[in-house]
This record gives sequence, C-alpha cells and structure tokens, in this order.
Amino acid sequence: MSYDIPTLNHLDLLSGLMRRFAETGDAVAGLQWALPYVLETLSAEAGSLFLHRPDEAVLECAVCVGPVDVTGLKVPQDKGLVGRAFTEEKGELVADATKDKAHYKAADSGSGFQTLSTATAPVKSKEKTFGAIQAINRREGDEVGNFAPEDLQLLEALAEILALALSNVELTQQAISDQLLQRDLAQAEEAQASLMPAPDKEGFAAGHVIPARQLSGDFFDHMRVGNRLAFCQGDVAGKGITASLMMARSIALFRRLARQEFSAADMADTINYEFLDVASDKFVTFAVGWLDCETGAVEFVNCGHGAAVIIPMDADEVTTIESQTIPLGLAPYDQAELTPHHFNLTRAHLFLTTDGITEAEFKGREIGLGGLASLSRRLGGESAQDKVSGIMSLFETGKLTTHDDATILVVTKPDEKGEAA
Repeated sequence: MSYDIPTLNHLDLLSGLMRRFAETGDAVAGLQWALPYVLETLSAEAGSLFLHRPDEAVLECAVCVGPVDVTGLKVPQDKGLVGRAFTEEKGELVADATKDKAHYKAADSGSGFQTLSTATAPVKSKEKTFGAIQAINRREGDEVGNFAPEDLQLLEALAEILALALSNVELTQQAISDQLLQRDLAQAEEAQASLMPAPDKEGFAAGHVIPARQLSGDFFDHMRVGNRLAFCQGDVAGKGITASLMMARSIALFRRLARQEFSAADMADTINYEFLDVASDKFVTFAVGWLDCETGAVEFVNCGHGAAVIIPMDADEVTTIESQTIPLGLAPYDQAELTPHHFNLTRAHLFLTTDGITEAEFKGREIGLGGLASLSRRLGGESAQDKVSGIMSLFETGKLTTHDDATILVVTKPDEKGEAA
C-alpha cells in the first residue's frame, strides 16, 4: 500500500539534518536525530545506518533505532541486503527478506529480531559509496506490510544528504589534517634551521643550507672545543621528515663526540657504527675534521661525500680532496680507509659543498668545483662569512639556480682582526 509523503515534512527532515550537521560537523549524530523521524514517517519498526570499513572489508552498524540495538554489528561488505545495496550502488525494496538468499540471517539469529520487509538505499556520492541505510518491517496495524516506492524515494533522498554530509566531513578532516601537517612542517623547518650554527664569532667557519623542499637532508655544523674547531658536513639519502630526523641524529652524535675530542677518523667510525647498530635503511655522506685555530692545521676525513676543495688566496691552483671511503650506514670501516688528510688553511679556504652547489647553474652551465673556485676569487672579502654570503647572494638574485638541496660550509684561519690570515 502506498501513500503521499507530506512535502513539507520531507523538506523539514532534510533541512534539519543539514542544519545539525552544520552545527556539529558530525553527520552520524545528525542521522541519530533524523532516523527516528524517518522511521515514523515510513511506519518502520526499525532502521539502521551501516558504514563501510575498508580496512576490514565490512559494513558496520553506526546508528540503530528499533527494539533491538545492533550498533557495532559487522556484516561482510558483499553479504546481506545492505551489502547488496552497497556493492551494486542501487536502492531496493524486499517484500520478504526470509525468502531472499542475500539476507544475512546471522544478524537476526543473534538478536532474536525477525527481518521481513525492507527498504535499503546506498549512501553514496559521485566519488564514493560510504555504506547503506535500511528501514525494516513496515507496520500496518499488527501486521508487517511492504514498503512502497515512495518510501524508498524518501530513504534515497536521506541517503544523498547523508553522503553529502559525510563527504564534507572527510574534506573538512583532510583540510584540518593538511593544516596540521603544514604547521608541523613549518615547526620542523624552524627546528631544523635552529640546528645549523650561526657563523663562528671569530671568523673560523660559516655555512648555509638552501632546502629544495621544506625539510632538507643536508646539514653542516661547527663548534669550538678549546683552541680547536670541529666541523662537519653531510647529506642524508632521501628527502623529507625521515631524512631530516637522520640529519638531526647525525648532528647530535657529531657534537657529543666533538666535546669528547674524538679524532676525525674516530668520529666517522663511531657515527657509522651507531647507524649500523640501528639497522637504518638510510645512509649519510659525511665529511668531518678538526682545525687548529692557532696554527691553521687541519685533519680531515671524507666518507662518501662530495669532493672538498682548498682554495688558496695567493695562488690559482686548488687542491681537491675526494671521498676516501663509503658513506656512513652501509658497512663497517677498515681503519686504513679512515686515514685522515692533513693540510693547512693559512691564507686559504676549505669549501665543503653538496651537489646543489656544484651542480648549480650559472648562465645555463653547471659551475662545478672549478666554477666555485672562480666565484670565490671574484667575491669580495676574505672571511668565511664573506665567502658564504657572496655565494648565497648569487642564489638570492637568481644568478645561480639549483633544483636540489644546496649546502655550503667554509672553514679558514682568520687573523687577529677577524679576517683570513
């Protein structure tokens, strides 16, 4: 038997559901208000909303109204009348569920409730099907009658509004998640930047990082220990948060070992052992050394890092120090591999760079180590900070361009006036 559904009540129902969703942002809570009204309008004995849980491949009852509470009931996503409406994305009327092979009888046997007539509609938007909503057992006095097409139309209209609400919930949650992620990334970027030291006050070292993204795997550090300066530069394989955490760990280990005055070789060997001990899938190219601030003498080890270059102030010839062993985190070192290089930085600058510097383009051509040496000589000033500031100004003005993390560290021996000796 069919009947006319009052248009005003229909609109009141849908507008009420939308209003409650707007006020609370909770589509399920809105349906908890709306479902009893729907069931009363349909003269249904019970009703429920099943939402899809893709991780479990089930439909779970999220809202239930009726003599038996089946909230939390899980039905395989391809089983039952709700499963059929969900998978076929089509509403349907069933006159006698007991005669339908798709009926999920386990639900009735577990609750003691008997499902006879049903009206079921998928809760779906254009992009996604969220679940299914079902009205059960249309009451006609003491008997159970059949739902009419008009009943299914109302249920489908409710399902459409509910799908819209759930879509908005997902979009809102995603927007909030994105905002939180951006905030976290901004805070991580700020924290990462704080790990990089300011230029040495006495002019021994200065550096800078230009991250290709918000977070970089490049790093440098330097610190005074007595009358010596410990310094390092590294590049963690990969990008993003994982690389930045590895970078922070590298700096922490470097600082701890430098304070204990480990030699350059022992620092590299110990940090390598730490990375191997935690079985990380990351590796780190790493260059580390000590500068004697009184004599300018340097001991230096290069573990898989890009070539370092020594650029004298009074001569055209430059000295290149290539990598002498594999990066940190790949395999144990043979001590012979870590035999340090020794040189002096009196009237000379040591440039440590990552690929973003040497592969940077000047007038359409990669500068390489030779171009870096030429730029260094053309730049004004002699202190480490003068050289770093000069190189960075070329990036800031667009004369140098790079598509990778770009990091530079310059070490020298300043004279008593704070200029290179």
